[in-house]
Amino acid sequence: MLNRIKLLFLVLSYNLISPPLMAETLNDSLHKITNFHFVSKDMASSGLIALDDYSLIKQYGFKHVINLIPGDQTEERNRVQSLGLSYQQIEVDWHEPSLEDFENFVSLMKSYGKDKIYVHCEANYRASTFLYLYRIIELKVPESIAEKDLLKIWTPSTSWADYIEKVKFDKM
Repeated sequence: MLNRIKLLFLVLSYNLISPPLMAETLNDSLHKITNFHFVSKDMASSGLIALDDYSLIKQYGFKHVINLIPGDQTEERNRVQSLGLSYQQIEVDWHEPSLEDFENFVSLMKSYGKDKIYVHCEANYRASTFLYLYRIIELKVPESIAEKDLLKIWTPSTSWADYIEKVKFDKM
């Protein structure tokens, strides 16, 4: 009888303690990705990610990946899709981001509904900027809150600050 009680105690303890520990370990692993940052429980962004780390993205529950890096991303697309995640690429030119780039981003974000979305670029500068703009324009998050998340990643250069103002002027 005592052994059964011990076994029951061990099983209950494992079930109560293990999931939070697993979630904590997963969060720690995600934060090892270059400039990884949650802006909400359903949206995150980062810089470059190793192909093997997409399993972490899947484990956390992200359903969609948006890559803002120009060029051939076939290997990444194949890896992401092999995990059952959707993958889209918007080729945002670092030196000349366009209003159309942001409009395409908004369309994708809206099409994903309430699913968890992961956005990345090379250093998380484009991604964090696009999420900042999306949150203030489309989700009506107070600018002061969204700006804190943006500034945790970077302080936009003059050209990117101009781009932000252009998009805000056009969309707000």
